[in-house]
Amino acid sequence: MHINLEKLDRALDRSLEAAIDPSLWSEILQRVADATGAFGVNIVPVKGSFPGGIISTDSLKPALEGYFDGGWDKREWRVRGFPLLLARGTVLEQHYTSREQFRTEEYYRAQSKYGLGRTCIVGLNSGDDLIGFVLHRKLSDDPFETEHEDIFRMMRDRLMVSATIMKNLLTSKVEGMIEAFETAQIGAVFFNRHCKVTAISAEASRCMGHHLTVFQNELRANKSEVTAQVRKRMHSVLGPDWLEPRNNDPILIEREQQRPLLLRIQRLGGNLPDVFAHSVGVCLIEDLNSRAKTNASVISEVLGLTQAEAALAMKLTEGFSLREAATTRSISYETARTHLRAIFDKTGVRRQSELIILVSRLKS
Repeated sequence: MHINLEKLDRALDRSLEAAIDPSLWSEILQRVADATGAFGVNIVPVKGSFPGGIISTDSLKPALEGYFDGGWDKREWRVRGFPLLLARGTVLEQHYTSREQFRTEEYYRAQSKYGLGRTCIVGLNSGDDLIGFVLHRKLSDDPFETEHEDIFRMMRDRLMVSATIMKNLLTSKVEGMIEAFETAQIGAVFFNRHCKVTAISAEASRCMGHHLTVFQNELRANKSEVTAQVRKRMHSVLGPDWLEPRNNDPILIEREQQRPLLLRIQRLGGNLPDVFAHSVGVCLIEDLNSRAKTNASVISEVLGLTQAEAALAMKLTEGFSLREAATTRSISYETARTHLRAIFDKTGVRRQSELIILVSRLKS
């Protein structure tokens, strides 16, 4: 099938404009599909999860829905072509899939239900990431040939400029957010869709200490179970359930003889596609030691606690375990447990971590 170079050139003319106005990408992809005789075109990260929807032509949307519903993103056959993609910048499907495999593999049989044939993937390097600009042929059409691949390599050069601009815009956005968090004295650790740390504010570095560190670009807590909780929460912002209440509770990083660090993990928004994003989420760190000390009488009055209950609540907020708090208050562990149950009943919280957050918010 012939590629209309004039139409393709005109379609790519708008790619620089789309770097500023991402709403143009859908139109550009459709025009590229028309010019190349593709069934459809999409832009997708080559590896890793990502929170935003894939940028694609309307023709591919039913197939993409079936792709994710069928779990094929976890069993992606085309990873076999990634070494060639990295080496050449483009890769045709027939370079890593035989005719027999294309006919018999379950992956391709699932694709064939939507009339999808072979692809050409154009690799767009974006920082340390790799993004695929994927052109799909119809099942009834011949695959793209080597002469087409040469044209797509030239197309890649123009698309790379656009990808670089978008990456730089998103990097500048994060830098601006860091300045805002610094002004508000809020620690911020940004991460990408691989859950790797991309930027750390000075305030975050100040309060993290050995209780919260970055090792090999991963955010790690002083306890392995808390690190697993942090990693799970970071992954949650990449999926559809990131707004569920259980994924929005703060994480407490306990510290010896100090109030805990409070960690909130949130997804970043914006008008630029997540597929090109420098960062997709941020961990906001609050040092509860920096809060003004709260008077037990204030806690007692505001929360309706007895003086003994308020004093115990303060000790828990300062980082003591219930047993340690009982010892420092010169009461038995069973008495402390009785006080804690009464505190839960009066405040409506269900967990000790929730109580710590509630008390920490009260300033004298």
